[in-house]
Amino acid sequence: MDLASLPLSLPGQHSVSEPSARQVGVEPLHENDPRRAGEIVLHGRLGVGGMGRVFFGVTPDHEAVAVKVIREDVFGRKEVLLRFQREIDALRSVQSPAVAGLLDADPAPSFPWLAIEYVRGPSLLELVENEKARLDPVQTAALGVVLAEALGAIHEAGLLHRDLKPGNILLGATGPKVIDLGLVTYADTPGELTMTGAMMGTPVYMAPEQAADTKSVTAAADVYALGATLLFVLTGHYPYNAPNLPILRGRIMNPDLPPNLDGVPPVFTPLLTALLAQDPAARPTVAQARASLVELATADGLPLPIVLRRLALATYRERPGDPPEVVPPPRPRRERVPRPAAHPAVAALAANLRDAYAADAAF
Repeated sequence: MDLASLPLSLPGQHSVSEPSARQVGVEPLHENDPRRAGEIVLHGRLGVGGMGRVFFGVTPDHEAVAVKVIREDVFGRKEVLLRFQREIDALRSVQSPAVAGLLDADPAPSFPWLAIEYVRGPSLLELVENEKARLDPVQTAALGVVLAEALGAIHEAGLLHRDLKPGNILLGATGPKVIDLGLVTYADTPGELTMTGAMMGTPVYMAPEQAADTKSVTAAADVYALGATLLFVLTGHYPYNAPNLPILRGRIMNPDLPPNLDGVPPVFTPLLTALLAQDPAARPTVAQARASLVELATADGLPLPIVLRRLALATYRERPGDPPEVVPPPRPRRERVPRPAAHPAVAALAANLRDAYAADAAF
């Protein structure tokens, strides 16, 4: 599982493509790495990114978790700590099987950390980039249903994700899960922790209004990212691409330049055109997008639960670098307590009953 995308992003750290997928698995702890987060024992490194480091840990109840801490070199920055605390609050408020859930956290400034469920399996980026896999329209629609449900839960909590992308989608044994709420913000104050002129998110999945002004984004920006993610899954390319960030930003914000839909199956073209509309008001809502995706996913007549299960089976991978399954230790065997001898009166009564039953049987 590539959890390098779990850490937060810093203003100014951008590229014109999503960072390449890596299959590093769990690396040994370094000498200066923490060994515990609360009562969670840390066993290895999972990844590192702009503002955070992620470890593989095991709770006292033998649950596997991904533990995220703030990187040492950015630990003293006030906005980093505030964003980390906001991520904890967001994870606590979002309840959805499509979002990797928070299991424990401690926002204490001395050593803040959070632990989410460990999702065994590759990221969507790994599947597309490393395996050159392409999901068919039904599988892509099923994936879209799960992502729309995740976004719906995030928006229902009054939040915006702002960084939905294949690297932030893990393909577990029970289906996809969205991770990384590090760039999450409140829908009513989207730019509260955003520096003027900073681009927050991954440019190739950014809506035009997010590329222009992060402080004015709405839920429609997450809808656009949903469309860009589904486009990448179907075709392997982005809505827009360019050799550098300034040119890419200009292309994304150009109202006369439509997104590149080359290779999109005709059945998906109308929905992706709507999801990637230049005008936020012209995009469907998350609920409307989910309804359209359900229709596409069940076009062959199969019930949605079966389609979703087939998606999970088709995309889950066991990887050599994954940590071993956490198996609880066996319970100690209970010693048998010798049964006390029956009281003489009870033994005599039992013998009389046996004789009576035997006489009845003979009669």
